[in-house]
Amino acid sequence: MLADLKAAWHLRGPSIGPRRLVYVAVLILLAGLSDGVGLVLLVPLLSSLGAPMPVMTGAAAWLFALLPGTLAGLLLLFVGVAVLRAVVARLQSNAIARLRFDYAIDLKTRTYAAIANASWSYLRRKRTADFHALFASEIDRIEHSVQLLLEVPARFVIFLAHIAIGVAIAPAFSALAIALGLCLMWGLRRRLTESRRLGDIVSEASLRVNREITEFLQALKLTKAYGAEAQHVRAFSDAVQQAEGASLVSRRLLANTELILEIATAVVLAALLWLAAGWLELPLASLLVLILVFQRIMPKFQEIQGMAQEFVHSSSAFRIVAATIADCDAAADRTGQAPQGAVPFDRELRLEGVDFGYDAAAGDVLSGIDLALPAGSLTVLSGVSGAGKSTLLDLVGGLIVPATGRILVDGVELTAALAPAWRRSVGYMAQEAFLFHDSIRANLAWADPTASDERMLDVLQQAGLTELLRDLPRGLDTVVGDRGTSLSGGERQRLALARTLLRAPRLILLDEPASALDARNEERLLDTIAGLCGQTTIMLVTHRPAAIAGADRYLTLVDGKLVTASPSAPESKSPLAS
Repeated sequence: MLADLKAAWHLRGPSIGPRRLVYVAVLILLAGLSDGVGLVLLVPLLSSLGAPMPVMTGAAAWLFALLPGTLAGLLLLFVGVAVLRAVVARLQSNAIARLRFDYAIDLKTRTYAAIANASWSYLRRKRTADFHALFASEIDRIEHSVQLLLEVPARFVIFLAHIAIGVAIAPAFSALAIALGLCLMWGLRRRLTESRRLGDIVSEASLRVNREITEFLQALKLTKAYGAEAQHVRAFSDAVQQAEGASLVSRRLLANTELILEIATAVVLAALLWLAAGWLELPLASLLVLILVFQRIMPKFQEIQGMAQEFVHSSSAFRIVAATIADCDAAADRTGQAPQGAVPFDRELRLEGVDFGYDAAAGDVLSGIDLALPAGSLTVLSGVSGAGKSTLLDLVGGLIVPATGRILVDGVELTAALAPAWRRSVGYMAQEAFLFHDSIRANLAWADPTASDERMLDVLQQAGLTELLRDLPRGLDTVVGDRGTSLSGGERQRLALARTLLRAPRLILLDEPASALDARNEERLLDTIAGLCGQTTIMLVTHRPAAIAGADRYLTLVDGKLVTASPSAPESKSPLAS
């Protein structure tokens, strides 16, 4: 459990400082102290009502000597302690709730930021569903664990206060009770190990559930088209049964532990009280207080044991989230070392002897790449699927760095530290335009939150969407639907191009932007790109270089190497000119 506590401490955020923890600790101590004092006052109260007063020695005798000698005084003190206990309990509850709230916010934000700042080389190897699982299940389990972690000390302090009262009244009796309690805890220790094992199963099963949900939602249309609904439902049902099954077994384990504790504590309490009344012959006041003390101790003991089992059950979530954050931090982009603003690109971008591979065992995807992209030029890149065209775009765009060789921007090497700043100068447009389920304005503002409506209208005109915008009753406030489903394929691509242009990029990378379009929409999109020639540098990946005329150069990737090529005689050319 010590490792779990260390993980919980490591995952705390900046808002969980020592001062706040000390404040909560003081409240916990005050709660335990006030609860204990309230119980101690029962002894003189019972004595003032006629019950024999036990003989007190040492600190207990000194404490009792300070108490009022009259019933009225004792009652007033008792009420005062009760009020103090209630106020402290309220403050403690609020402080713990706020601490848990801030812990959760810090952890979610820290996890989100770690993923966001990780390099693309790292992120492309991960499953999106695994990140979803962190926020959908694991962090929620951590929140619950933190609540337990904060509640256990409060109950433990009250537990110790009750033990101290018992020791003050009947030392030998209390020592025997403590010994029996420790034996009981030792006998239940394996249940903590089993709870941890079941917690690991729940984490793995929850990850599987989230994978099924994420991949199902991502493939909804394809699922309907293939009639694969039943297949997805079966896979989801199996994953849910595994997750819920492990949770059910864990709850049964906790219930069985509670049953054992209920029976064991009842037997122990009866035996101890018989011993106290028959052999030790304790005074009535002491006996009554001991009965009350141990009646309150046993539930606290059960609560602490149950909370410990629940905590170790959720401890796997701490390890999973901590490992993810550590991995993301280790693979983070060096944004702190990047200069402010965009990297100047006025002359030439050059690749010299660049090699790159994703897996050392699989070999290099690109090998010996030498390429010069003059500012303002248009380069058309083609090649068979899997030739490495997208990889080359990622290198040029600063998303990944070469294994060997170097990339120079106006003579300055594009290092990992400089890459985040370089990406501010680059506009990227993928084969499938990703649009948010939001307005046209919001989709454009994602690229530049400070852009004015006039600037947005200007790039929409450049992208050939003026006519569409004029026909929309809500204009820029028109919601485009999930992934832009309310727009046609050509309109989605042109809106994505407008978003790219809003960044005013010095370099535009286009990865098969027209492959999913019909001939008419493809020609319109390429005509739009034609108007950008000379204003910015463009690198266009396409399977149909013959559809583009007038480029500065045509290149083909063959076996990871660049080959200068000429377009085949096109059936229909777009009037692209450099």
